[in-house]
Amino acid sequence: MSAKLKAKRRGRGRNQEIAAPAKITADHVQNRAFVIEVPDNPGAKRVIAPGKGWRRLSPLEQAFLRGQLAGGALKYDAHARYEAGKRYGEMFALAQSSGRDSTDMDRISRSGGGASISDSQAQAIRRLIAVESRMSERDRAIIRMVCGQGFFPSEAVRQVCADYRHTIPARLREALDGLVEAFEAARRERGGFATGR
Repeated sequence: MSAKLKAKRRGRGRNQEIAAPAKITADHVQNRAFVIEVPDNPGAKRVIAPGKGWRRLSPLEQAFLRGQLAGGALKYDAHARYEAGKRYGEMFALAQSSGRDSTDMDRISRSGGGASISDSQAQAIRRLIAVESRMSERDRAIIRMVCGQGFFPSEAVRQVCADYRHTIPARLREALDGLVEAFEAARRERGGFATGR
């Protein structure tokens, strides 16, 4: 690391102002906790910063906050739909992650021979299969796009269902209801996957 970069890092203030996004839009919130390094006698210690950092809301969070997940079938409420979508998103992210980063040079220097996946990634993939196999093809595609890949509901519904142009929130609610039911069916069948919930 260059001396100039080290000096720049040392010059950061303890109560440094949290930088905002270049353009703050309606889908930005300031609620993310982050860690800073505070100089200490032998070195530096890490503490949670006094302020909150900015983050962008996911399309599912935006739909929930706008009230678009409420209504529809009375069997499930907006919170149950949101929690199912959030849970699916976490499983999808874990299934897609490699568990390795660019600092693992041993893995990078090898050529050929596919890398093995971690136990947690394999378990997430099995859980996704167990849940997705209990959903219709259209519901599965909408849920994967909105909750897993971060598409806006309007993009996902229009791409999957050309006949739902004016009722996008209703179609998203139907897909999330299918996801809740798939989680329940997978939980009932202990062979599907065991969850901590």
